[in-house]
Amino acid sequence: MLSVLFMQNQIDQLKAFHKMPVGEACEVTSQIEKEYQEKQKKAKVDFVVLDNDGVEFYRGALSFGSGAASHVVDHICKTLTGVKMNDQQEARKRIFLERLNEQIPDHLRQSDGLSISREHILTNIPSSAHHRKWMVGGGILALLILSATSFSTVAISHNRAETIQDLQKQVKLEQQITGVYEDALLGEQEDALQKLSSIPKENLTKEQKGVYMSLLIGQKNYKKAAELQDNHPQVVENMIAQKEDIGALKAFQQSFPTPNGAFDLAYHEQRWEEMVKQSGVEMTDKRYEMKAYGYLKLDKVREAKEEAAHIKNQELNQKIETYEQTKKELEETKKQVEEENKKDQKDEKKIKSLADQQKKQEEVMKNI
Repeated sequence: MLSVLFMQNQIDQLKAFHKMPVGEACEVTSQIEKEYQEKQKKAKVDFVVLDNDGVEFYRGALSFGSGAASHVVDHICKTLTGVKMNDQQEARKRIFLERLNEQIPDHLRQSDGLSISREHILTNIPSSAHHRKWMVGGGILALLILSATSFSTVAISHNRAETIQDLQKQVKLEQQITGVYEDALLGEQEDALQKLSSIPKENLTKEQKGVYMSLLIGQKNYKKAAELQDNHPQVVENMIAQKEDIGALKAFQQSFPTPNGAFDLAYHEQRWEEMVKQSGVEMTDKRYEMKAYGYLKLDKVREAKEEAAHIKNQELNQKIETYEQTKKELEETKKQVEEENKKDQKDEKKIKSLADQQKKQEEVMKNI
């Protein structure tokens, strides 16, 4: 049985380092994709496909809201169909896709129109059971074929001896890291850190670096985390900011000050004026949203709209629209209160009603 492990915690429905069966992963990612398309939101999540022994069969990045894939298996199918391999590698790939396909819920398989159907996967698979055994039983070798970093290495090598030697080195490396994700899942951070620290930095994949960096941040070892990213602290800061750990963000900013860190920290501490004036910030969709919100809190609707125009975020646009409309209504209410107070014979009941209305409108704007 194959499982999917997601490598982040920015999406509510996905828990970082939590394995789920392929079928459940399809259900969840299908729901997220539909939701993000409806809200015109976008997000990216790294993931790995593991077997029961924790051996990694595939690693990739799934983009939500793009419409490129309806769920995680659809993404894998569409990605792997574009990879050309030799006959032996092709057989392993097709068996892997067959195993994934078997775990897709029926209603998703029938409605999605996947790029690879079961019949297509089975077409031209060699009849020899040797290939199937190699795929199912040889997890590490299967990983080498299905790992994105190994496709080109294996496919373009014309020297069989060199290829075998490279594979042996890669097998040894993968055996070193097989238990890392399991350790992280079980809370064995020390064991995971020890295994990851024993691997040369240049041999770590992007996903493994992400796990390693997350564990280092958890232990407040910011210096090591920055070194892992070739002394580019903004990469570490981005991860801390995504976790919304304000204490860690403040501590990191003190040791490794960056414009990104100053911007993110000012946002979380509601220092709106300072935040919107911060220069040199690497703007992302999230930061455009943050800056637009900051302008709203400063009662600058025009500037908020300008920042929101950089991204497609229906929820943010709705907030700005509500704020703008409520502001107009509030100004009208204040005008009515002023006019009532100028009258010789004041209507105290109406004035009180208008005052209550004004208070509610101010609360709406405050709570946006």
